Amino acid sequence: MRNFLVCDGGGTKTDFLIFNEKAEILSCYKCTGTNALFIDEEKAINNVIGGINKCVAKAGLRINDLDLICLFIPGFEKCIDIIKRKINIKNIKCLSDVENAFFGAMGKSYGIVVLSGTGSFSIGISKSNRKVVSGGWGPLIGDKGSGYHIGIMCLEKLAYYYDNNIKDSRLRELCLEKFGIDNEFEIRNIIYSKEFGREDVAEISKIIAQAAKEQDNDAINILKKAASELVELVSILNRRLNNEILPVSLIGGVANIGDLFINFFKDELSLKCPNLYYEDPKYDPLIGAMLYVLLKEANIDIECDKDVLSNLSKYRRI
Repeated sequence: MRNFLVCDGGGTKTDFLIFNEKAEILSCYKCTGTNALFIDEEKAINNVIGGINKCVAKAGLRINDLDLICLFIPGFEKCIDIIKRKINIKNIKCLSDVENAFFGAMGKSYGIVVLSGTGSFSIGISKSNRKVVSGGWGPLIGDKGSGYHIGIMCLEKLAYYYDNNIKDSRLRELCLEKFGIDNEFEIRNIIYSKEFGREDVAEISKIIAQAAKEQDNDAINILKKAASELVELVSILNRRLNNEILPVSLIGGVANIGDLFINFFKDELSLKCPNLYYEDPKYDPLIGAMLYVLLKEANIDIECDKDVLSNLSKYRRI
């Protein structure tokens, strides 16, 4: 029986999972961040090595019992050679977190996945395995429809309220309360400080979500604009995939706003891309990493294999 270890790593948390070719989970382990773009490289390497060793020990295995280690960690490719030397394993790979996010959401090898978190991007894979990507350009020239973009639109609206002496707004009230200020002009001291970063801007999307749930029209329109921008990413992929009939899933922190935002996305999707259809995401990225390895590395049909399907049915869906 072949055994595999996968790792889904980010800037703040990392998950490890050992499983076999039947998709039976043998052990799992969680630790802090491993994305070497955001944390110290040596710390990231030590976290990965520690996570691998502890996950292997929990499974009652040895490193040599693993047929493959596959790390889905952005910015970690340059660290692989060091990992190989320190734990004496040759069959180890590093991929971006796009691949496992896709397989987690779709639960299969084709479809279109849109991720809207702090940033945004979309990936599409046809039934003939043609892959295309749109978005992911970062906050200066992209990230439309992301939490960051929603936060920026909110800040722009606050400036508009101040310049036009508009006081009657639930969105305005929630923002002033959240930042602990008396008027919009004071927010400049907060957002232009060195401590206020991209993630802080993205956090403002939660205020928009709350205001929209309380029927604030400006907040609702901001969310509709964000949903439209995300569907535009899908439209680009749709054209490049020759309007193939495919499922679409939306994942990430903005999707966690819930049905309010997802319904805006669905409405825009049916309007702009009638050949596509929405599906709720199936699994988290860690299970997505497992599915990727089973299909791409172990050559197991994850849509037809009875053992795999039986075991997948036991795991929590998102």
